[in-house]
Amino acid sequence: MTSALLESRPRPLPNKESTIAHESSVALERHIQKGEDLKIRVEGDQEEEIIVLPATIVTLLLGMLRMKANGLGIAVTPLHSEFTTSQAASILNVSRPHLIKLLDAGEIPYFRVGNHRRIRREDVMEFDRKLRRRRETILDRMVAEAQEQGYYD
Repeated sequence: MTSALLESRPRPLPNKESTIAHESSVALERHIQKGEDLKIRVEGDQEEEIIVLPATIVTLLLGMLRMKANGLGIAVTPLHSEFTTSQAASILNVSRPHLIKLLDAGEIPYFRVGNHRRIRREDVMEFDRKLRRRRETILDRMVAEAQEQGYYD
């Protein structure tokens, strides 16, 4: 699969790595032709080779270099991937036992591979969006109530 999802989490980077990422992104940007594949010369210890990168990968690579230059960590996952319960719990920032309760209650669809539960990435992300919307609604309600009671005067 060539589709990928970029997830970035801020983390400090060594100055050298950040500088290299910035310089590489600037150089790569000079050579990008909209929608066209890019040929790159790769130099190894004993040989040199020309490789062709598909335009979609070049765009993805440029985005990753920019993120690294700005001090962001990057994780790339296939769009059609599936997660273990531990991975899904980590992404949702909940405990694994709580996630199992959500699965058993039908809040998040899952399937089994042998005795192990697997959750599609799309289902985890959709539940995360719903959870965020619920939290925002509750927070908005709390702010409105606080304003009505004069806490912000």
